[in-house]
Amino acid sequence: MEPGRDATETEDPGRTINLRPFMKRPKAESGAPADRPPGAKPKHRRKKRKIAALGLAVLILATTVSVVGSVFYATVDLPEALDDALSQGSTVYYSDGTTVMGELAAERRTSVDLDQIADDVEHAVVAAEDANFYKHPGVDAKGVLRALVNNVKGGDKQGASTLTQQYVGLVADIRGDGSYLRKAREAAMAMKMEEQFTKDEILNHYLNIVYFGRGAYGVEAAAQAFFGTSAADLSTSQSALLVAQIKSPDGPFDPRDPYGKGGDTEAATERMAYVLDQMVVIGGLEQVERDTITALPETLDPTNDPEGLGPEGFITNGFVLQELAHAGIGTDEVLRGGFDIITTIDAELQELAVEQTGIREVTAADENMAAALTAVEPGTGRVLAYYGGENGAGLDLAADVGHRPGTAFNTLVYAAAVDAGLDTWSDELDGSSPRQFDTYLDDEGEPMDLVNIGGAQDHEISLADAVSEKLDTPVYEVAESLGGDAIARIAASLGIDRMWDPHDLDEHGVAAEIDPAEATGFHPDIGIGAYPITTLDAAVMHAALFSNGEVAEPYFVETVNGPEGERYEAEAPAVHAGIDPALAAETQVPLYMNGFASGDGRLAVNASSTWHTGFAPGLALAVWAGDETKEGDGSSHEGTIAERIWWQVMDGRSDKYRGDDGTANVAEEDERETVRPSDVEADPPAYEEEPEFEETTDIAEEDAAPTTETVEGERRSATPGEEASDSGWFGDGE
Repeated sequence: MEPGRDATETEDPGRTINLRPFMKRPKAESGAPADRPPGAKPKHRRKKRKIAALGLAVLILATTVSVVGSVFYATVDLPEALDDALSQGSTVYYSDGTTVMGELAAERRTSVDLDQIADDVEHAVVAAEDANFYKHPGVDAKGVLRALVNNVKGGDKQGASTLTQQYVGLVADIRGDGSYLRKAREAAMAMKMEEQFTKDEILNHYLNIVYFGRGAYGVEAAAQAFFGTSAADLSTSQSALLVAQIKSPDGPFDPRDPYGKGGDTEAATERMAYVLDQMVVIGGLEQVERDTITALPETLDPTNDPEGLGPEGFITNGFVLQELAHAGIGTDEVLRGGFDIITTIDAELQELAVEQTGIREVTAADENMAAALTAVEPGTGRVLAYYGGENGAGLDLAADVGHRPGTAFNTLVYAAAVDAGLDTWSDELDGSSPRQFDTYLDDEGEPMDLVNIGGAQDHEISLADAVSEKLDTPVYEVAESLGGDAIARIAASLGIDRMWDPHDLDEHGVAAEIDPAEATGFHPDIGIGAYPITTLDAAVMHAALFSNGEVAEPYFVETVNGPEGERYEAEAPAVHAGIDPALAAETQVPLYMNGFASGDGRLAVNASSTWHTGFAPGLALAVWAGDETKEGDGSSHEGTIAERIWWQVMDGRSDKYRGDDGTANVAEEDERETVRPSDVEADPPAYEEEPEFEETTDIAEEDAAPTTETVEGERRSATPGEEASDSGWFGDGE
């Protein structure tokens, strides 16, 4: 034994326990106890005082807790926003500010009244999530105690949150906080909500906000996402399967497993069975009916949404979000901020272009065919109509995919030739077909035939007439002499930002994307449209030609109104000088040679077998429609689909996109006036000395004597002495 250790101490590994032996005290003699000093109070009186002090301390503590609890309860406010104002999505409008184009929201949610929700849904959610919902005051004390005991014993962690607590936690956005303070706040808010709302109102709010998976918040959106029906029409099994998702949305209980989270039919069946059994327990479902439900209800395939974003999705979810982000309004802010966004898109023109021209049916008629369209307002850059394909969340055929413009690009060869000081009106070019050139080679490096579209030819022709008549051989001859880089520079100056190099393909045969303003080494075949461009760039280019060479950057967002009344205006149009105004005026001439005139209004036209482009006062329009497997060779389709769509838009456009005097640019068929190459002076002055363009076209119009006829319901025009082609102005070849 160690020195100093009491003999009564025993050893225990790791600790020492001091044992004091019980010793019976001897009875004290009468008088003062031997162990109590004179005047000391009896021990029983001291014991009573200790008890009293302890009681007072407990009372003070209880009072303090009560006061603190009351103060805490009083300071916790209900969230101001219930489900109607929660996470407000933004609305995108057409330029009129009233016609809705689409919604931008982080949550797909539609609030409905309780009488628009099937009774089975109400019974299922109460049974599975809060069986005592109609008995507790917002907090289930028994449930809390049960969860506490279970958690202490090491069982599965339970939260015991009531439906009311879940709801206020979601609205206050504190469900992700696992602290006790969060639980206390949630409990306080839940009790306050129970004081202000009825049980049915609380249940209604909950069913309009809770997340069911598949991006659907609220039972109405969930019913549509899972079953393609309304919440009011859900069956018992459908209701049970939907409520089963609440425990783990986008997880194991979705039999389609759209997000790869391990969902399967077995887990979904088990969870649905649990919900149904609980419905029986609370009296919301008869056992006999329960026994008849053994299989999962059929759910929709979430990857095959027939609605989708539609053609306008490229605008709402693409350009709008991009432009607002660039302006400092982030995507998350847009999705949750309740903005009213007014775009530049004209509702009537968009309806005409997309719904009335048949452009949406191009792909449906032939899976290899596709189409794209862009309309831009000259001078401002406002995009007035837009079609990039049917799937607004997919590949944008109007802005992200280039298409070979073919002969619709030869206008830029004309511009480059005028800019270089070449004589574009002398009949010195050889327009025969086929022809071979030193730079036009096949894959083996051997010269190959270049054939004019439709096999047309003219042995002696000017560049102006060749561009107007869409003859590739004389245009290529000029392009070869100028060099491809000179033509690319003109293209960049007129607003073409993107091209694809057909001579630089990767292992998958995909052409490299290039910027004509920076790249060099362009092949002369750029002059005959071998380098793909987008319809957006094509519309910008033709708008610049109409605007005396000034390029206006395209944009889609005009005005944004915030939820608190704040207003954001689009910046002034980004307009910059592209080419010399006189050069732009001269470049318009071949386009007007193929256009039509009526009074002061005129149409300028540029085309190939897959493209139709041009402009009128207030409107530059580019349309592409082609076979993606054979694009540009002239044999991908019959007729000119792009031409038909273009003319339907131009013929049907409103007065605001016609002449300044309100007269139509396109006259009735018997009044339509065609300006042709033979009607233009043979040797006009160089563009530096060219008078105003209106005077030039007046000269060109004086002797026009066109003939017109209708072919299969479409308008056609021919030069005097020639018959209109059944396959379109420019035949089937590129």
